[in-house]
Amino acid sequence: MKKSLLSLSLLFSMWSFAVVVSGNVPLFKPMSAPTEAKAPETNKVKKAANKAVLHTTAKVNAAAFTLDPATYPLGKDSQWSYLDNGTSLDAVAWKVASYDNTAWASGAAPLGYGDAQNTLISFGPDSGNKYITSYFTRDINIDLANVAEFVDFGLKRDDGAVVYVNGVEVFRDNMPTGAVTYLTNAASTINDADENRYYVHQVPKTAFTQGVNRIAVEIHNRDGQSSDLKFDMYIQDAFDSSLVVNCDEEHLGCFTSINPTAQTPNLIIPQEHRFQLMFKEGDAYTDGSGTVPGLHDFCAYLPVDGSSKEGRLAVNHENNPGGVSIVNLHLDTAQSLWSLDTSEKVDLYNTALVTTNRNCSGGITHWGTSITAEEATAAGDVNGDGYQDVGWLVEIDPVTAAVKDYGNGQEKLWAMGRMNHENVVVAADNKTCYYGEDGGTHCVYKFVADTAGDLTSGTVYVLKLNLGLSNDEPNSSTAEWIQVPNTTQADRNNLNTVAGTLGGTNFNGVEDCDISPIDGKIYFAAKGRNRVYRFKDNGTTASEFETFVGGMSYPIETATGTVSEPWGDGNDNLTFDDKGNLWMLQDGGLNYIWVVRPDHVQSAPKVLLHSSMPAGAEPTGLTFTPDFKYGFFSVQHPNGSNTPQTDATGAEVSINSSSIVVFSLAKDLGANAPMADFLADDLTVNTNQVVTFTDLSTNTPTSWLWTFEGGTPATSTAAAPTVTYATAGTYNVTLVASNTTGSSEAVTKSDYIVVEQTAGVDGVTGLNNVTLYPNPTKGNITVELNEEAGQKVVVEVYDFLGRKVYNTENQTTGAGQKIELNLANLMGDQVFFIKLNVGDKSGSYKLVKN
Repeated sequence: MKKSLLSLSLLFSMWSFAVVVSGNVPLFKPMSAPTEAKAPETNKVKKAANKAVLHTTAKVNAAAFTLDPATYPLGKDSQWSYLDNGTSLDAVAWKVASYDNTAWASGAAPLGYGDAQNTLISFGPDSGNKYITSYFTRDINIDLANVAEFVDFGLKRDDGAVVYVNGVEVFRDNMPTGAVTYLTNAASTINDADENRYYVHQVPKTAFTQGVNRIAVEIHNRDGQSSDLKFDMYIQDAFDSSLVVNCDEEHLGCFTSINPTAQTPNLIIPQEHRFQLMFKEGDAYTDGSGTVPGLHDFCAYLPVDGSSKEGRLAVNHENNPGGVSIVNLHLDTAQSLWSLDTSEKVDLYNTALVTTNRNCSGGITHWGTSITAEEATAAGDVNGDGYQDVGWLVEIDPVTAAVKDYGNGQEKLWAMGRMNHENVVVAADNKTCYYGEDGGTHCVYKFVADTAGDLTSGTVYVLKLNLGLSNDEPNSSTAEWIQVPNTTQADRNNLNTVAGTLGGTNFNGVEDCDISPIDGKIYFAAKGRNRVYRFKDNGTTASEFETFVGGMSYPIETATGTVSEPWGDGNDNLTFDDKGNLWMLQDGGLNYIWVVRPDHVQSAPKVLLHSSMPAGAEPTGLTFTPDFKYGFFSVQHPNGSNTPQTDATGAEVSINSSSIVVFSLAKDLGANAPMADFLADDLTVNTNQVVTFTDLSTNTPTSWLWTFEGGTPATSTAAAPTVTYATAGTYNVTLVASNTTGSSEAVTKSDYIVVEQTAGVDGVTGLNNVTLYPNPTKGNITVELNEEAGQKVVVEVYDFLGRKVYNTENQTTGAGQKIELNLANLMGDQVFFIKLNVGDKSGSYKLVKN
């Protein structure tokens, strides 16, 4: 039966009176308008007209209550006072705390009309001539001692806004310049996803006063015929600068973005990085059990005793039937290359487990196991154990290359539910897991184990956004966890179906979940929505739900300049490194690997483009060693015709079948050109004295080119040349070291060798009877002289690089004089050279400190 407009009017009036407050928080939240897909601009008038009667009726009896000052910071979806009755406040001092706004209505943000919101406000009696401006205020109690130097104002506005602090305008957004009145239209129309995005403006701390501050906001519509209006705003400290990734330090996440490109027959990675290809489809397992299947997907580096140089890779194979391989490998430190030691497949085909199917992504536990996810729900219970055979998470012990046995024999993780599993991440408490379904419900799930480290029993929840999504953007930042029954076999077999009926939000392909080491929030990739979302888990509820990245184009800083690149579709695997960089692997669009900085926000992007997969391929399953020097990922289903390229081994390799790629900074993977350095056994010598040079270059040089100013020979290609100097003076020495990879930059040590005239020439004689002891020394040394009294003594100490590190001056007192030196503060075990100048005599002596 159709309800009349009068009946609907009475219904909305009754709802308006049903608002009950406790303190400042309504116990019954104002009803949201039904969520609609955003209409094109040409349909905005029609949308408004359809809603006009119901809307104005609902507002007639809106309740008002006074809001106490909030405590800084102010979150999204907070309560605001508002005035929506068409009054002009152009001549009223409403923006300061002394203005009495107790007669204004109050409600939780987002506030507005025409789209989903927590609080419905009025646009006036005429849908064809709506109010242009609505007013919002909130008082905030601020202790300036606990506020950062800059404060972020995150503004959601449809269409324009002017924001004031204590009566002073601090910024405007999408508004014309100059004077603004009640009838000033926004500068442009806000549509689609932009209506739900927060635009961040930074305001200096000096804008605030100690104590209560009034935040006042005017929201201006684009004209009187607009179909919608929306407002929300959060206020918090600007991003902690100490968490910004410092690329003055070497790190795998610090690189120059590649230029955007369509796929080529080769893997393209940053100029700072190098890759090594290993474990290809078709390789023979070392245990003789057959050949490696294709469709490499998730891989997990599982360290041996926490090592970043020895570990195991668990590699999923997204086939039907599926599989998992265990690869034992280690870093050959002499060659800086990874070596495969053994490989075998996990037995997933037995009476207990029956089979596995489409082993897609997965996860790593803190107790050293990996979890593989079956992204299929094929029906069948072959072994009659009451559980459907396919559609589960499965935990694998990499040491035994077998499915984990918790005392009941091998079994899949039944309690976590059957669905199109894509992924899982285990929180630090070893109990809480987050995962998603790519297909079926497309929901995000949480599992809380009964016992830490044991995922065989626990409680399952599904995430439900309070206001849902519009144009793939969240309408509000809050959500709740709804418990899903999972105690019986029937519950577990049908868990995703039940979760859907309970109202879990459909995110259209949940590809991966991960937890940031920086903010502790849960991030997940929604493939069909082209976004990565994040939220804070509060137990039974979630807050701060927002789009972290995606759904737009980003400026990319490349070696040749800044370019704009669309984020694209196919948001797939997510992995964080230790600096908080989010690595996102894309299985659609151009099949890139992206990197997003932890201080990225949509209005101030910090996005890099790491790599482009070879033709036909997608990247999957990125994992890092514990020291984050090395990353491993799968290259899935590349074209068989891809052409060769050089990897870190120096060999020509073709990425023409599914493979594992390990990448690192170039200096840490494979042979590198040397970095030249050297040492002379004496720095101060007499004429015609022999000096021996020792090469100290890194990266195993195989050839050398020395240049000896003033020396004989003048050049040398020996590794440890000997040189004589015939003429007194001060001379430079230069070395270029080379290997098969390349040559070092020339290193010159200026004034390195000091040559003094041989004793007896021009009346100059060398020092005699000088003793240094103990030698070697731990730091304290005695220099004993036998010279006539009254001579000036200069003692200089040089390290093996020729740098002066110590000097002192004395006067001689005659035979048996002792000069005490303390070199204990000089770092480490090394060789020093002590130069003595006594009057017109000099000498140089070698000293070993240990």
